[in-house]
Amino acid sequence: MTSKRSIIIFWALFLVPTLIMAGIAARLLAHEQDRINRSASQALSERAKAISETIHLTVEAVQENLSRSLLDIDQYKLKKTLLIWEEINPLVRNIFIYQKDRDLEYPVRGMGSTLEERRFISRYDSLFSGRMKFDFNADPLKDELKATGLPGSYSDSSQYDSAIKKQTKSSRQKLVALSRLVQKAPASGQQAFSSDEPEQQLIEKSGWIPWFSENRLCILGWVQKYENGLVYGIELELMALLSRLVVDFPELPDNRTALILMDGNGDFMHQSGKMMVDPKEKPLAVVSISNLLPHWQMAVFIDHKGFGSNQGFLYISIILLGVFIAAIISGGILLTRLTLQNMKDARQKTSFVSSVSHELKTPLTSIRMYAELLLSKRVKDENKTQTYLSVIVNESGRLTRLINNVLDFGKLEQGKKTYHLTTFAMDQLLDQMIQAHSIRIQNQGLKIIPQIEEGDYPVKTDRDAIEQVVLNLVDNVLKYAGKGKFIKFVLEKDDSFILLKICDDGPGIPKPQREAVFEKFYRVDNSLTAQQPGSGLGLSIARQILKDLKGDLTFYPMPKNGSCFTIRIKKYEPH
Repeated sequence: MTSKRSIIIFWALFLVPTLIMAGIAARLLAHEQDRINRSASQALSERAKAISETIHLTVEAVQENLSRSLLDIDQYKLKKTLLIWEEINPLVRNIFIYQKDRDLEYPVRGMGSTLEERRFISRYDSLFSGRMKFDFNADPLKDELKATGLPGSYSDSSQYDSAIKKQTKSSRQKLVALSRLVQKAPASGQQAFSSDEPEQQLIEKSGWIPWFSENRLCILGWVQKYENGLVYGIELELMALLSRLVVDFPELPDNRTALILMDGNGDFMHQSGKMMVDPKEKPLAVVSISNLLPHWQMAVFIDHKGFGSNQGFLYISIILLGVFIAAIISGGILLTRLTLQNMKDARQKTSFVSSVSHELKTPLTSIRMYAELLLSKRVKDENKTQTYLSVIVNESGRLTRLINNVLDFGKLEQGKKTYHLTTFAMDQLLDQMIQAHSIRIQNQGLKIIPQIEEGDYPVKTDRDAIEQVVLNLVDNVLKYAGKGKFIKFVLEKDDSFILLKICDDGPGIPKPQREAVFEKFYRVDNSLTAQQPGSGLGLSIARQILKDLKGDLTFYPMPKNGSCFTIRIKKYEPH
């Protein structure tokens, strides 16, 4: 009654919180889609910021290295070196040499220059004509960057290409490597473009000017090495820079998101992600790239509809919630069953301990009593002495079998029982066991009937384990079929198994209990006042051992009365 009341209270305490939790979860599910969208937007925006920072650091490193390389150029080979740069360095679009308060010394104005050079002069005419001035108050280059393995100069483009190929495959590192190049003029005697003063003060000023021409960003880098000396530099090839930089853009596997690099006009320069974006569509978020690339932005696009509508998400969530509640209830049912089973096992274990204690005490009492009689030397009759010794031996064997069963039960429960497989003939083992226990069986008034079909009975299994199984079955016959007349050993075989049947003509087992007798601790009569004590482990251990050895133990009744247990052992067929 107490256990049933406890189970009812358990279910009441179990279901009420479950239903409350289900209601709260159902209410929260309606807001979950918005949270997912906000989380996705925030994560993508953070990724856009990280990419923007990477672009800024890369462009900054490229500009610093190019400025350092420009300052390192030999002034007597200035024009030749800059022309080589323009020819072989993909980061250089145009070069220039300018004399302060004068005019361009290179490229020259007029039809003597190329179309690209004339366009270059036109773009920066306000600078070169003096209407605007270079920032000559800029701070000198703060830190000279350490070399990364590229030589300081090259005599031709083949050396340049070879050096670049040896650098890291990272696009950013390649760009930094390109920007650290200082060419060496192949011939001596080149006229330097410098002031007329023989000695000038070293100032090493530099700067980068973002310049917009026809609504397009251009970047001009300049240096001045000596006071009142030449101002020279390069126009950066922006597309070459970006074409190598965007290789490192992360791929977005989701086709419902996109990160797009846009220039100052809002034109798409590069896209990461497979989402189809309309140029007129407003981005979810915009991140500025860098002050080195004015008005350039990283735009974030997310198709929230692609993430699933609230209604669809709600349906799926309700289904998952239903599965969750069903799992909780199923778990409660399972816990209830386990509780009832554990209560049953506890009762059976209590009964088992009492039974084992009784069974251990009985043989020990007999052994001690007869041993004390023999020790006192009061028994003069030789026949009585032999009888007492026989009792001691039999009770010792009974005690050993009981202890072995308890130990094997513990090992089987923990899965730690080990088996040692050997090859032997089953008919020979059976014959040896009949001879070893014939006296004990005959003393119970039972006739031994061996019935072995002709043929070979090879098996490969654990011999000791099979002996223990047979012994447990023989003990059962001696305990519960003592009023019968015989015990029969039948050995036969089929296509795959060898069958050993141990049968008797005792009272048998009632039909409702024929399968239950294989459960641990189970006994048909489980009271201490039973005529035959027992632990309820013998048949359970025997079946478990045989199953571990790829066999089985089954029961079927004899035609009139009695029991018959069949041991199935895998037949050994050597290849």
